[in-house]
Amino acid sequence: MNPGATATAAPVFSAGNRDDDHIVQETSTDASTSRESASRLGYINDPFIKHFVRNPQRRAPLINRGTYARFHGVQSTLQRFASLPQASSSKNQVVVLGSGFDTSYFLLAAKNQRVARYFEIDFAEINAKKAATIYRKPALKSLLPKDTEVKCGGTELHSARYCLLSADLRCFRDQVVPKLLAGGFDCSAPTLFISECVLIYLDPKHSDAILDWITEQIPDAAILTYEQILPNDRFGRMMIENLRSRQLELRGLIAYPDLESTRSRFVSRGWKSAFAIDLFDYHQKCIDQEELARIAKIEFMDEWEEFSLLTKHYAFTFACTSDSQSSTAFVQN
Repeated sequence: MNPGATATAAPVFSAGNRDDDHIVQETSTDASTSRESASRLGYINDPFIKHFVRNPQRRAPLINRGTYARFHGVQSTLQRFASLPQASSSKNQVVVLGSGFDTSYFLLAAKNQRVARYFEIDFAEINAKKAATIYRKPALKSLLPKDTEVKCGGTELHSARYCLLSADLRCFRDQVVPKLLAGGFDCSAPTLFISECVLIYLDPKHSDAILDWITEQIPDAAILTYEQILPNDRFGRMMIENLRSRQLELRGLIAYPDLESTRSRFVSRGWKSAFAIDLFDYHQKCIDQEELARIAKIEFMDEWEEFSLLTKHYAFTFACTSDSQSSTAFVQN
């Protein structure tokens, strides 16, 4: 991972501009390539990501280390959620906003840490590629629920447990919500939303609309976001210019530029609690020292100053609408 390479196909530009949407969709390939590099070298254990990467590349050590920290944060949160007491009620749900080629469902299913319902949402173009790959690869297809059906011309997968849904996140109430409800989404069930480099690319009016709907409709919800921060220092300005050179715009970064603003964003919208931490501090404070010692042996990294600069410009935010999913649990190893 370039920690800034999105793991998703999050919509960025004005609705209807298919050329701009295509540019953003291609960023999912960047994240998958970085994740495959980290997996192949042994930083992370993801035997499924290789199926989504056509041209494997070995990333630089600081990118592999950043990929590891990002992966650790997301997977630890998913595993904790799947293990919470309410899991025994067979009602808990996960919703991945802008899922791209994410493999988290398959990682959970392979460990039999299944949640009652797992929803992935992205553009139809991305989902068509993902669904086709899943059906071509026995290691992936074998983990699909037995009742899985291919829908919408091969751009969606439907089952009682897992749904891959095609929709534009900018039209959340009109497109996403009806598809979730049709797929069996239960607003009364404990629900974890995952959003990696998605909300930051949306105009705040669209991303805030998503958060407001969750606040209004789901009394027991949590969300984990992973996004860029600190646009105004030298590194932040360079980061923005690099993305703009690829015709990518971080539309939410000015509105929510730092840890405090990303945290208060949720609290001010009625969420019960929120906690934010940059990727550098997460790497230093929230990963077991034995794990850090293990990955240090994989390859030598002497780019610590650059690693610090890079990872301080990316952050996790974990927020909850109730007390049942404490935001403080996120920082536990």
